[in-house]
Amino acid sequence: MRTASLALVSLALFVGCSEEPTPTTTAPQPTAEPAPTTQTVPTGTEPALPPPPSDEVCAEAIVVQWQGATGAGESITRTQADARIRAEELLASIETGARDFATVAREDSDARSSGARGGLIGTYSRADWPPQHEAIRDRAFALQTDQISEVTEAPYGWVILHRCTAEFRNTRHVLVRFSGARNAGPEITRTHDEARALAQQIRERLTAPGADFLAIARETSEDGSRERGGEMGWLGRGRLAPAYEESAFTLPVGAISEPIETEFGFHLIQRVQ
Repeated sequence: MRTASLALVSLALFVGCSEEPTPTTTAPQPTAEPAPTTQTVPTGTEPALPPPPSDEVCAEAIVVQWQGATGAGESITRTQADARIRAEELLASIETGARDFATVAREDSDARSSGARGGLIGTYSRADWPPQHEAIRDRAFALQTDQISEVTEAPYGWVILHRCTAEFRNTRHVLVRFSGARNAGPEITRTHDEARALAQQIRERLTAPGADFLAIARETSEDGSRERGGEMGWLGRGRLAPAYEESAFTLPVGAISEPIETEFGFHLIQRVQ
């Protein structure tokens, strides 16, 4: 095992936003709208939340594929031996400090989705670890935080694995859908602009003195967290749409975001502690 201290990468692309034809080389596709982790509570009552998870690992990966590896595209022509040599070269560039892990992932990883996000796979427990990354699960859990593995073989390529610092945010939200948004049913007929305007109106209600976020979410939100007052519970990096996640990780505790657009619609997000 090798170790190195690395900066966490800010998210810029939606996790699982594009359905790529080579899922085994991409970041795992998270649940479109993660199931809330908190219990139903009476209207107007703040739920008692558990502490953040302590059994989850944040993992980042650099993948170097060879011709014939699972999910390798036609542009991958190197042999397995050549791919191993390339992976060792990339690892050496990180160990010597010539380049950092995130830069190598973005510029050289053959895993297109996770590579674009600095190699971020996500934050998972053993129980919900993505099946496509089963080959590197035990290695990820064996690493210490900020430790980097030796080059490891997986069905989709040679992998350099980094155990990143697990960070969590607890949020609640209101979702306003528009026609054509992901998971929007046929009953959703409002346009994109109409949805944005409605979200702004709801935000004015949420930020009014004495507003009850839980009650307003139960009344107006259009996803599965509605009956729980929009509660999403504690979720680690890599589990939510990047635009949502960026807001969740930058909002002060108690603050409510402006309408944040993802492929599901417009979100009004409140960070809860």
